[in-house]
Amino acid sequence: MDISPLSMTAPTAKPAAPNRAAEKAGQEFEALMVGQMLESMFAGVDTGSAFGGGQGERTWRSFMLQEYGKAIAEAGTLGIGRMVEADVARLYGQTSEGTKG
Repeated sequence: MDISPLSMTAPTAKPAAPNRAAEKAGQEFEALMVGQMLESMFAGVDTGSAFGGGQGERTWRSFMLQEYGKAIAEAGTLGIGRMVEADVARLYGQTSEGTKG
């Protein structure tokens, strides 16, 4: 069994998307969904404790969580955006080459 270092490296280049609009829609949906999940998670966190951010945290928390959602979606670690992208492309009849199928 030959395991060369070349075969162990992860691909660094992102595969070309057949449709940029589908890719953008998938990423935006994932960012929105993750942001909403994070808001639900943080809903029970008290901002008035000794280490809480007080009124400022209550005011700006939703913006922070939306940005966290965008960062997670850009990283693509959950794969939700890719699934939405594939479904949007399939719905509009686009093949992997970006042509009508």
